[in-house]
Amino acid sequence: MYLGLPENICGSKKKVFAYVQDRLNSRVNTWEAKHLSKGGKEVQIKSVAQAVPTFTMSCYLLPQEIHKKLTGAVSRFWWSAKANNRGLHWVAWDKICVPQEKGGLGFRDSHDFNLALLAKQVWRLLIYPDSLLARVLKGRYYRNSNPLRVGKANNPSYGWRSIWTARSVLSESLHRSIGTGADTNVWEDGWIPDGVARPAMPKGPVIDHDLRVHHLLDHETKDWNEPLIRELVAEEDVNKILCIKPSRLGRKDGYIWKHTKSGSYTVRTGYEVISEKRKASIEREVAEPSVTTLKKEVWKLKTSRKIKHFLWQAISGFVTAASRLCDRHCANDRSCIRCGAADETINHILFECPPALQCWALSDIPTHPGLFPCNALFTNVDHLLWRAENLGVSKETLSVFPWLLWYIWKGRNEKLFNGVEISPLDTLQLALSEAKSWQVAQIIPSIEEEAVPEAQGSTGSAEPLQIRTGIRCQVDASWVHEGARSGVGFALWEGANRNLIGLKNCRQSASPLHAEADGLIWAMKTLWDQGYRAMHFETDCAQLLKLIQNVEEWPSMVQELEDIRIHSRKFDQFDISYIPRGMNSRADCLAKAARVRLDFFEFVGVETPVWLAHVASLLE
Repeated sequence: MYLGLPENICGSKKKVFAYVQDRLNSRVNTWEAKHLSKGGKEVQIKSVAQAVPTFTMSCYLLPQEIHKKLTGAVSRFWWSAKANNRGLHWVAWDKICVPQEKGGLGFRDSHDFNLALLAKQVWRLLIYPDSLLARVLKGRYYRNSNPLRVGKANNPSYGWRSIWTARSVLSESLHRSIGTGADTNVWEDGWIPDGVARPAMPKGPVIDHDLRVHHLLDHETKDWNEPLIRELVAEEDVNKILCIKPSRLGRKDGYIWKHTKSGSYTVRTGYEVISEKRKASIEREVAEPSVTTLKKEVWKLKTSRKIKHFLWQAISGFVTAASRLCDRHCANDRSCIRCGAADETINHILFECPPALQCWALSDIPTHPGLFPCNALFTNVDHLLWRAENLGVSKETLSVFPWLLWYIWKGRNEKLFNGVEISPLDTLQLALSEAKSWQVAQIIPSIEEEAVPEAQGSTGSAEPLQIRTGIRCQVDASWVHEGARSGVGFALWEGANRNLIGLKNCRQSASPLHAEADGLIWAMKTLWDQGYRAMHFETDCAQLLKLIQNVEEWPSMVQELEDIRIHSRKFDQFDISYIPRGMNSRADCLAKAARVRLDFFEFVGVETPVWLAHVASLLE
């Protein structure tokens, strides 16, 4: 072993990676399952058990046999009530791994997570081609290609085989980010931003099959050669191409992962993509939509984690009612231990058994014969989650129901295992007491925080710059999803007086964030051309400000950030800060007015034009 990884990987991979299984078992077997609630087990599994093999899985693809044993160890710990006990597994583990919002518990599938981790290595090979690892692997396995296109190698290392297996995770969800355009084939590479990335569609027969994107650029202006594009490319792709911004500084073509806002691959989104593909059929089987909605709503309740898990189990049918145990051939008697009813179902225990009915009658939650409680579990839960509030029951009154269900269940178990009958009144008082204690524990003393300026620019705070220059420019953008155009606007102020306004109608940006960046870039260009050399900008887009002030990896915004850096360096003094949306209403009004016009234009002036008379009062 070296740095926690096996040095010599040959022979049986099951034996080589057996240490991962042993390490997990040593952790799981030391935990006392009987002392942990389901909420505690969930934390242990997600934070510890499923994290143990992460380092190894980020470097190697573990054999399926190892994955099965890892899953088995975690599954036994989840379902068991005491040590060295397998417990009753109510449902297949892959259904438990479905996200909580889709009816599961959100545990990770070991194999899928392994692939998502390895896909991160493929991403790093693509994004950092000059790293030592990338250069070594390129020289050995894909000298004239890239990690996504390379075929099977002759006698590859197990590390490379693992990485090569994960490339399919990325291939369908990447599109090229155009820099110089020299590395992107017009007709073969996915560079057109159209949902699923695809090559450009030709207008006629393709003559040059090796045509590169940089051939479509004007090499003097570094911008698109629109006549040539219209000559070669199908009309529906022309505007999509013209919206792409090539690099003016010689930046190489890159990649964008479409499942994140930043365009960077993350293990979380990679895992979600893999799971979505594999679990489409499972999700249809987990529950009908209404039941899935009930399960999802359980996690929003203001109650302890163990009670949320109990309610989720009750809705899922994973509670050890006598009828459920008989259905699983674990018992012979279906009758209720408390009232002798012939069929003890989950609904019977919680809502129909006489002690349970008395608890509900004594509580402040109104009961209605035939409406609540009734003989349908899902209807009763639906009533408590939604319909009771619609009928006028207060949230405060309803807030106790999770504890009441929990203590009705505990009362049934006291009778079954200890022969002790807890009265409905005692059950209700226990529920009310525990609910109040938990709610009091959630109260955090409110500390009034002083208002701190949210962002400081590259030259310090906004206030000192305003004192030096007395000039500030508010910028904004207007963008709608189905629109064909974006609008940008700015309002320049010297002291308390508005000195200049600008608005522009332009091609639809890729997203609202791109539109905000385009608006700032245009304002910077325009004010520089107007002779301003010291400027303080204000924006209501906190995300844009964060990107400008902090160096982050955002492939989807790389060109816009490059342009902002270029233009900011021109100013003798440049600063930018955040202002609330309500204080940026003038620039917002200008941007919206620009977007709704039907033609491309830009206007910069001191006086409000006649065609903006209807909003002139908002600009003062």
